[in-house]
Amino acid sequence: MERTGKFSRLDRLRLQADFTRVYRRGVRAGGRLILVVATPAENPARGRLGVSVGRRYDRSAVRRNRVKRVLRAAWRELGPDRPALDLILIPRGPFRDMRTPAVRDELVTLLRKAERKITR
Repeated sequence: MERTGKFSRLDRLRLQADFTRVYRRGVRAGGRLILVVATPAENPARGRLGVSVGRRYDRSAVRRNRVKRVLRAAWRELGPDRPALDLILIPRGPFRDMRTPAVRDELVTLLRKAERKITR
């Protein structure tokens, strides 16, 4: 699989304060596979991504880590079309449905929905 973009430290939500800010101020857009919590980015030139996959989703760390990889890959595949939003992605759907193309398609739809909610 060809990587379409790097997922650097600048592209990630890393601090607990950042996650808390997005959860408190962000808008939610949910689909069948994922829930997106989004807020305008602190740096308007670059949006950041956080992934939250708790034990409640799946007790197996191997499966949780695979879901995280799929979510990050779907984000990377958006390439330059990524919006300037700070996002947290939370998986909702069953593990067996977590494939990058399906997640990417749903992510595009949910990002549009979140952007509309933010601009209201």
